[in-house]
Amino acid sequence: MRPFALCLVSLTVAGSALTGSFHFARAYTPDNHELYMVRGAKMCSRVHGIKFSKRTLKEMVEGVREPDKISPSAAQMFKQRFERNSFGKQRAVSPKRVAAQAIHGSPNPTRPKYRNSPADREKQKKTVRLSADKLMRNRFPLDVYSYDTNQAVRNKILITASQFLCVSFAHKNDRQSARKFGNMMHMLGDTYSASHVQRSAPKGPSAKCGTEKIKWHYSMDLIAWKLHVRADKQTKDWRFRCIVEHSADLMSLWANGRVAVRKEVGRAAKLKRANQKVKNTLAHICKKVLREDRQVLSRPAGGAAAGYSITSGTDNWKFYKKKKPDTAIQPVGLTGPAEARAFVKATNAHLKRKRSKIRFWYPSGKMKDLCQGVLKAKSLPTPLRCTPQEIDWAMQASKTVRTMWIPGRKHPLINSGN
Repeated sequence: MRPFALCLVSLTVAGSALTGSFHFARAYTPDNHELYMVRGAKMCSRVHGIKFSKRTLKEMVEGVREPDKISPSAAQMFKQRFERNSFGKQRAVSPKRVAAQAIHGSPNPTRPKYRNSPADREKQKKTVRLSADKLMRNRFPLDVYSYDTNQAVRNKILITASQFLCVSFAHKNDRQSARKFGNMMHMLGDTYSASHVQRSAPKGPSAKCGTEKIKWHYSMDLIAWKLHVRADKQTKDWRFRCIVEHSADLMSLWANGRVAVRKEVGRAAKLKRANQKVKNTLAHICKKVLREDRQVLSRPAGGAAAGYSITSGTDNWKFYKKKKPDTAIQPVGLTGPAEARAFVKATNAHLKRKRSKIRFWYPSGKMKDLCQGVLKAKSLPTPLRCTPQEIDWAMQASKTVRTMWIPGRKHPLINSGN
């Protein structure tokens, strides 16, 4: 018996009539996240024969909308709305927003350019700067450094997805299970927002989804928030078509995995089965959703392409007589490992001082490519394995896993810098 194999009931989606477009960017509002989940559920029913009850779909939608309810975003955007002379000025990102960006498929903010102080000169000696041939010719001359590589960003997304899946598969509460799946889908969905990630289009005459690749992970400190917000209406491009298709496939894997894990008796059996089902799901994500070439993975993460960056000609609320050049911002290299560790530590310390429930961690750039481990090894790489504690929390419906902020796993290459 399938707990979710019930009659599909379509939800009325706020904003489902959003079919307009904006010249500079395409991104997603919470309404668009909801829309691709609803369309994905319909496709899942049609293609995979798996139907979801109205209640299950409602909870998936609640989960996919939840990451956009973090208030600091609105406060920061409001501040930038009235910021004078903003062209080329790096944005402040609050610690809450730093932690939240990982659930939006984005890297950490970049390190502001080094000053001429003795301390900064010493820190800069530890950086790894890109050679001139790897820097864009028309980039804006802002020498920021990244705390992490694109590989570290993808590893972070995979570990977080693994945690959402482990808890979701084993959770005794149907609603919480569906919410955790929705949380994961928001993170993956944002990688199909053109104001978060630059992708190549699907290949072939039929432009088959699953052939598109990530080319650049943008960081929110260098993104034009004005464009990010105003552009959130596109549902007619290949990005939206592909996330709908991927949602349908992942819903099928999730529903089958959930049934298999629930059938097992006892923590040990559930843990073993959950790891099997997590591996299947992450393999699909690596093959179809998070495809990146090796040279992309090795690059410093962050920055933003022309048209989306803080040097976009439209990223000024002040009206200029002459439009400024539209340029990209590219990190010029990586910080030293000590600075990366210090950044994570300082962010965590701030959240603890504020008694925030938000949790923050980040994998080291030294961690191997987890997608390679998922696709080539018989078992899951250690950082991606469900823990007995996560299974216990799920089986007991613990408050610890009631929100998006699941405690980080203990691993020597988590929170250890680049």
